Amino acid sequence: MSVIKPTGIAIAAAGGPKMLENDRSASLTAAMLEFRRFRLNVLPAELFSEPAWDLLLELYVADAEGRRLTARQVCERSKIPPVVMSRWLQHLSQAGFVIGDGTGDIDDILTLSAAMLARMEEMMDHAGKLQLAVS
Repeated sequence: MSVIKPTGIAIAAAGGPKMLENDRSASLTAAMLEFRRFRLNVLPAELFSEPAWDLLLELYVADAEGRRLTARQVCERSKIPPVVMSRWLQHLSQAGFVIGDGTGDIDDILTLSAAMLARMEEMMDHAGKLQLAVS
């Protein structure tokens, strides 16, 4: 059984508590991305510039959905100049947060490292707890 969340992510109802918790975290992350994109319709883009965070969020959701993205796709979705994303991709790769399948450019297929995936899950779990606290 699947439930379609407002963000467009299908959430599997089966798969055990850990799988369900990861799906909730991914849905929350997708909602964050949706909000981040929406704010660009209301306020000037110059007010918002977190290309590294956008990339990490996008890769986290893509992983949960079983998809892979390139940094260029994230640039297009988040309206980030490719030259800026390229610098951040290099930094995130050197830090061991992002793994690419090619030469290190923005057209490589990317994924989060296992360590970064665990960190993202920890952050999104905390964000979910905060959301419940104010509900």
